[in-house]
Amino acid sequence: MQSRQQKLRRMLRPVRWPQAVVTFAACGALLAVGCGKPVAPPPPLGVVAGSVTLDGQPLPKASLSFVPTGTQGHGSNAVTNEAGRYELTYDGSHAGAVIGSHRVEIRTGGEGYDKDGNFFETKERLPGKYHAETKLTAEVAAGPNEINFDLKSR
Repeated sequence: MQSRQQKLRRMLRPVRWPQAVVTFAACGALLAVGCGKPVAPPPPLGVVAGSVTLDGQPLPKASLSFVPTGTQGHGSNAVTNEAGRYELTYDGSHAGAVIGSHRVEIRTGGEGYDKDGNFFETKERLPGKYHAETKLTAEVAAGPNEINFDLKSR
């Protein structure tokens, strides 16, 4: 029979780190696998691409948001390239936007981080009628959609 002191010593002995790490990793893996939610498929999407111009010139680095009005699903986003072209993304793995009517916001200003991790802030160049007080709309149909925006600075 073990004495009380022997039991205490055994309980308080130094932790064997390799065993502890393996045990924690195994428990963490089991929790992660057991607690994940199944990913729901996206609603029906239409593929959307187009161009944005300002006073007839391509508008690079403009951010577009298509916000569905009265339908299920969330908005889609894109950023124009140097030629003013964009392609909407619904989420990280699906291109396009929810089929139906959308309110469209286009912005050129904002803040963020560049590819090197440096913070930047740019001034908004577009009038509020294209973002904060937008009247822009778009209708997304099933299949490919070419939706262009010709904006005016005044």
